[in-house]
Amino acid sequence: MIKKNLTAFLFIASVFTAVAQQTSKCEEQIAAFEQTVKAEKYDDALQQFEGLVKKCPNVDEKLYALAETALVYKIESAQTKELRQQYADSIFGVYGLHNKNFPKAKNTNNINKALIQSDYRLADEKEVFKALDAAFILQPHDYTDYRAIEAYYNIYLKRFEAGQEITLTDFTEKFGAISTQVMYAKNRIADRQNQLKLKKETEPLTQEEKDFLARANKDIDVLTAVGENVDRQSSKHFSCKGLEEYYTANFEKNKENSDWLEALVNVMFLNRCYESEVLAKGAVALYELKPSAQSAFNMGTIELRKNNIDGAAEYFDKSAQLETDADQKAEVYYKVAGILRNSDKARAKEYILKTVKANPKKARAYIFLAEMYASVTKECNVTDFERKALLWLAIDTVKKAEEADVKYKGTVASMIENYEKRLPNRDEVKEAGKRKGDEIVYGCWINETVTVPKVK
Repeated sequence: MIKKNLTAFLFIASVFTAVAQQTSKCEEQIAAFEQTVKAEKYDDALQQFEGLVKKCPNVDEKLYALAETALVYKIESAQTKELRQQYADSIFGVYGLHNKNFPKAKNTNNINKALIQSDYRLADEKEVFKALDAAFILQPHDYTDYRAIEAYYNIYLKRFEAGQEITLTDFTEKFGAISTQVMYAKNRIADRQNQLKLKKETEPLTQEEKDFLARANKDIDVLTAVGENVDRQSSKHFSCKGLEEYYTANFEKNKENSDWLEALVNVMFLNRCYESEVLAKGAVALYELKPSAQSAFNMGTIELRKNNIDGAAEYFDKSAQLETDADQKAEVYYKVAGILRNSDKARAKEYILKTVKANPKKARAYIFLAEMYASVTKECNVTDFERKALLWLAIDTVKKAEEADVKYKGTVASMIENYEKRLPNRDEVKEAGKRKGDEIVYGCWINETVTVPKVK
């Protein structure tokens, strides 16, 4: 009995060993295949693929993505529609093999197939839309490629505007779903980006991970642009009332869906529905569910519109604290300064100083502060002479912009030339009872001391 069990064990072990050896061999061959594709030797790559897909069909999904890359190149370089169709059919065959060995990829491959048919005019728009619509209904989260989102939305908008059995209610629902999907795609990239940044601190990244990080910000920017375009093209069909009704009706079932809430807040802001109750409700829910630099900034903006300056400042500070990137942190402070400039100059200056502390190279912050000094009129009980004398401070401040970033040299020179024309002349200095070296102390939001220089 023991002998039989031992024999069985050894047999199973030998099977596992053989499988492991085959898997390892497949991984090596797939890596070699990847290098062939990266070297753009596409004919050689496609020959390699034929053998690999027979021996290693379910080892790594990368196998199918690489084959797709090679065949897309062949389509693009094809000189006739017939040849393009031939290579497209080959790609569709690759998708079929991918689906067989990795069934979860089927919906994504259906989207990719529709995009290829659309890009190379291998199917009419009705057929393309049917495929894209079916894929979106089945699982919208498979729409992570900006091209897929953009293509689907553009055809849907076209059909709606042509009156093709799509009501305004249908369109509003679809707009909401697509806006949410844009947020989902962006957040998925950002989450992965953050994970890899943390990993990078303790262990080396794979080449694939390095490539992902290198393109992550660009991919997020492209998705942001797509989202803004979706909103811009849709906004002519909406009113704040209509958007309010849609988001209010769907709020309860989505109140714990951060992507949906983020889309709600973004859409309402973009459409300037600032007084919307569902905007405020959504912003609070999003901040509580997912505290972030952006969700805190949203809360600050809403509080500011209520004229709650203290509450707004608290959220803006929280936004900057949650921001991990120094440049972005400075950008938050700079935006806040711009918001507060007309309503609370003391706080605006405070945030500008926080800006340059976070990023001393942010030249626009020095220009902003110089303009504040130069634009003083009658506030803070300054005399006409003191107002002009502030231009010395404005000049010293704006010079720091050029020191921070030399590309602002022309702007700085122009501003200084303008300020110098308005400086106190010798007679005005004498009439004010001042001379070189005397100090002029400013209170109020300015809170600075200016030393009178030699006046020509």
